[in-house]
Amino acid sequence: MKKLLLSLLIGILTLSGLSGCAPMVKPETTVTTFLDAFKNKKVIDYASLFDGDVSSMTGDPFSSETTPTEISTKMMEMILSYEYEVKDTVIDKDGLSATVTLEFTTVNLGLVFTNFTTQYLAKALQLAFSGGTAEQMNQASIDVFMAVSNGAPKDKVTTVEVKLVKVEKAWLMKSGTENIALFDGMMGGLISMTKALNSNPQ
Repeated sequence: MKKLLLSLLIGILTLSGLSGCAPMVKPETTVTTFLDAFKNKKVIDYASLFDGDVSSMTGDPFSSETTPTEISTKMMEMILSYEYEVKDTVIDKDGLSATVTLEFTTVNLGLVFTNFTTQYLAKALQLAFSGGTAEQMNQASIDVFMAVSNGAPKDKVTTVEVKLVKVEKAWLMKSGTENIALFDGMMGGLISMTKALNSNPQ
């Protein structure tokens, strides 16, 4: 009996050891690592979570060095207020690609940007015709942005699919344009709105 119990114990420990050496790799872990770190402003190797360069994918219209600090700070505050939920994870039959479905809840930054652009242009024209200074123009942009952004509700719900590939046993998010919906979802539709404006200038 003792030999049987000993054999069973060794067997259990062996199986536990094997399980520990080969943990289940989950595609959604890569996505949540990125989103949680970014939201909390953590310094990590973000590039290691993607299979290529993604620096040109954000298209933030407020990233210019000439943007007033007050606007940049408020914009980043709203961007980082996103909430998300992992809805589904599907690994393809080949085991080399996967899709993680997320649901974002954010401020509608696309609408904030549209309202800001419309109201600021009207104010800027008024100042231009009345001989307004550069300082007045700058302050007007701050005042208008704060007016349209303060109290903006977090009521935009967006579902996005994040594409991943397995590279040397690690799940990496695809770069290029395949995951631009991820960034657009995080930013409350800001990317798609600015692209629409740029493609249809009036």
